[in-house]
Amino acid sequence: MLSLAMLSSFTSASSGDIVRSDTVMSYERMTSHIADLAERYPETIEYKSIGTTPHGREIWAVKLGQGEAAIFINGSHHAREWLTTTINLQMIEQYAKAYRAGTAIDGYDARKVLNETTIWFVPMVNPDGVTLQQSGLTAFPEKSRNALLQMNQGSKDFTRWKANAQGVDLNRQYPADWSTIHNNAAGPNWMNYKGAKPLQTTENQSLVNFTYEIQPEIAISYHSAGRILYWNYKTAPANLARDRKLAHSFAAKTGYSLVQPTSNPSGGGYTDWFITTFGRPAFTPEIGIKTGEAHLPLSAFAEEWKRNKGIGIWLADEGYRLWLSRNCNRAEQPLEEGTLTLTEARDVYSEPNFLSKATTRLSPQTLQAAAKAGNWYKIQTGEGMGWIYEPHPRLGTAAEVDASIELKQDTVFYEQPFDRTAEKGRLAPMMVQASKKWDDWYLVMTPIGEYWIEWAN
Repeated sequence: MLSLAMLSSFTSASSGDIVRSDTVMSYERMTSHIADLAERYPETIEYKSIGTTPHGREIWAVKLGQGEAAIFINGSHHAREWLTTTINLQMIEQYAKAYRAGTAIDGYDARKVLNETTIWFVPMVNPDGVTLQQSGLTAFPEKSRNALLQMNQGSKDFTRWKANAQGVDLNRQYPADWSTIHNNAAGPNWMNYKGAKPLQTTENQSLVNFTYEIQPEIAISYHSAGRILYWNYKTAPANLARDRKLAHSFAAKTGYSLVQPTSNPSGGGYTDWFITTFGRPAFTPEIGIKTGEAHLPLSAFAEEWKRNKGIGIWLADEGYRLWLSRNCNRAEQPLEEGTLTLTEARDVYSEPNFLSKATTRLSPQTLQAAAKAGNWYKIQTGEGMGWIYEPHPRLGTAAEVDASIELKQDTVFYEQPFDRTAEKGRLAPMMVQASKKWDDWYLVMTPIGEYWIEWAN
């Protein structure tokens, strides 16, 4: 018989926010915040490493939402610009909170937008550089310290540091007119050294590979400072009106000044590369007012967050429209097993996209789907045929099983399968008996009754 002692310590998610904006955002604090956010909001947040820096720090990517379209937001290419990491993390938390509550951000329905579009974040592109800027030489192996001192012109004060820990400016590394970058430092330096070749660094390689992987419709690379907005790098004439319209909206929302294109721009930046490679919109907002060769003060955050709070959710909505313009005629695929269980109310649309008309709303129930197109399922309603969006469909039915499962780590159990929002508790490592199976979900006996766990053998 199971006892309450077999439950691991479990505390329900606090209503207090996780992300701290009143303290220095170190690599360690960011990593802890990301893990805590994923645990609190499992229905919308996942994360993974997309690379490891030369000093062993993970470059974390955070996935927010369940949409078929994607946009990409990143921060801290430059070491001293770590307040942009806090901007990224605040977006993740506040948007996830609004998704769960069913509320809006700046007039945008967070649940609808994050079902349309997945927002990917890399909050800290340059973990080694940020750590050096904040903590100095003591955070690095002794064998590396002399080289770092030389790159900092002999100073032990790294407050001004922008580069990575190899003295390469990560926002001068991308293959967009790299050979003609202006004002290049002669060698590894605290700022402005573009490297010996494009994509020389692990950090830049990781970001480029990840961008190709997720294929974002729009990219936003946060920097500081100046309250200005870069939006055009040799933008193709066919895309100019589209990108200018978005840029003017961005400027209106933030109060930032648009940087007008010049005839001979200096390239090498992430958004320079993104615009010329993908032909899609990209923006480099510079938050805050520059106060010298140093990071922005913590006191600058509140105003910059106020200006940028809605940017991610707005551009996610715009990204969906761009994605749909290329994916509006997807072929329907018939379903062999069409039994579909809804665990929450769903709007029914006239076409398999969120911009079509919502014809009715279905309560939780089990119904039959005739076909699918992407994550959309075609069903019969009293209003005729319609489409519902299910990124994690519960197809088929649960099968009876009699199986013993060895849990090798603390395991969350839930009210329903496929629904990670209704956590009931956690089981410590132990053997449990399962009576039903549905894909990777098992109905098991816990000290407080039968509940579902997600378990992959």
